[in-house]
Amino acid sequence: MSKSFSRSDLEQIISLQQESLQAMQKVLGGLRIQNERLVRSNQKLRKRISEYE
Repeated sequence: MSKSFSRSDLEQIISLQQESLQAMQKVLGGLRIQNERLVRSNQKLRKRISEYE
C-alpha cells in the first residue's frame, strides 16, 4: 500500500525539510556559541581557583 506523490508534493516536502535543516543549523550555531562561552568561563574559574590553592 504505497502512496504516490506528485512532483509538487515532493517539492513541498523537500522545501519543508530544507526549512527544518536551516532552523536546526541556527540552533546548533547558538549552542556552539554558548558552549564556547562556557568553556572560556570554566577556564577562567579554574585559573581563579588555582590561585587560591
